[in-house]
Amino acid sequence: MNAKQKKWLVIGVLLVVLGAVKIGLITHYLLNKSAQAAELPPQTLSCGVLTEGCALPGGGTLRLAAAPSYRIPFELRLAGVSAKQAPSVEFSMVGMDMGFNRYRLVEDGLGGWRAKVTLPVCTSGGHDWLATLSVDGKRYRLPLRLQ
Repeated sequence: MNAKQKKWLVIGVLLVVLGAVKIGLITHYLLNKSAQAAELPPQTLSCGVLTEGCALPGGGTLRLAAAPSYRIPFELRLAGVSAKQAPSVEFSMVGMDMGFNRYRLVEDGLGGWRAKVTLPVCTSGGHDWLATLSVDGKRYRLPLRLQ
C-alpha cells in the first residue's frame, strides 16, 4: 500500500467515525426531545395566602416571605422537599408575554430551598401571574397576584 492509498484509507475511516458520532448525537437529541414532549402538564394548586404557605401534594411547603410586589424583590421558600436537582420556578403573566422569568432555587443551609425573585412591571397594569414550580420532574402551577 503506497502513501496515497494510506491517506485515502485514513480519510475514509475518519468520515465513517464522524458519521457514527453524528448519528449518535441525532439519536440522543431525538430521544430527549420526545421525553420532554411527553412531560405531564403541571398540576394546578389553589392556595390561599402564599405568605402562610401552600402544601404541595408530593410533600413539602411553598411560601413567600412577604407579599409579592412589583419593583421590590420577594423571596420564595420551599421546605420539606429533598430534591435530587435544584428546584426551579418559572413565572408567566396571564394573557401577556413578559419574557423569560425563570429562577433556580438554592439551598438555604437549613434543609430548604429559596429564590429571590424580581418580576418585570407590566405597562398595561396587569397583576395576575402564574408560578410553575418544578421539583424532580413534578410540576405545580400556582396563581399569583402582585400588588
